[in-house]
Amino acid sequence: MMWRGRWAAVVAALFVAGCSYPERRVLAEGEEAPSSVVSVEYLKSHYRGYPYTFAESYRIRGRVVSSDRSGNYRKTLAVLDGTGAIEVKLDGERLFETYGMGCTVEVSCNGLTLGSYGGGLQLGTAPSQGYETGYVDEADIPSVVRVVGIAEGPVEPQVREIAALSPADVGRLVVFDEVEFVEGGRAAWCACDAQDPSGFVDTDRYAVDRTGAALAVRTSRYAGFASWPLPRGSGRLEGILSVFNGRYQVRVVRPDLLYSDMVQERF
Repeated sequence: MMWRGRWAAVVAALFVAGCSYPERRVLAEGEEAPSSVVSVEYLKSHYRGYPYTFAESYRIRGRVVSSDRSGNYRKTLAVLDGTGAIEVKLDGERLFETYGMGCTVEVSCNGLTLGSYGGGLQLGTAPSQGYETGYVDEADIPSVVRVVGIAEGPVEPQVREIAALSPADVGRLVVFDEVEFVEGGRAAWCACDAQDPSGFVDTDRYAVDRTGAALAVRTSRYAGFASWPLPRGSGRLEGILSVFNGRYQVRVVRPDLLYSDMVQERF
């Protein structure tokens, strides 16, 4: 009888342990949750149609595939890992001097907000001025984005076809072969605007391939090449892919390449 009583007690204890939930440890004041590196894809999965501010100490690690040297991709880094790319909004100029194209960076996401702009996801601060994300203050940039590896070689763009673009390509450095500008040699990258201090307005020009598929090429009025004439010939077009209201567009970040790559006869 004594053994039966003890056995019943053991069974009861195991039953209770098996049915109970593990206790959640409450963080002490000032204590941070353990940080971990997560993929860009996993980070993006937190977006559910409205801004999401990370309380978790997630970090993403990837390669910078953008550059603001030309002024056409301002205050933004495109960071790519093995699962995808995401734009990080930073309120700083000449980011390329610290975050050179091809270097590896680590982005601390705790306190940052994931939001959408025109259908593409961006990482920044809390919603601001009607946008789902704002820009990280210049003074805070070093604590948010840290260089963890130097560029070991040039960033190679990924070859794509206009008609086959997908959401997974957004934020990537891409290149299109055998394309030409509709207004090649007849217009500048940006239209003039005498009312703007820059003298220009943000402008979409269109490139087409041999099938007739068209792609918007977006150029900022602040771009150093805003007044240059569009390449006259056909060839390779490279840039960072984005999306706005369901329409893909590309931003050129290395304009000098186009004037040597787009020299073939027009088709």
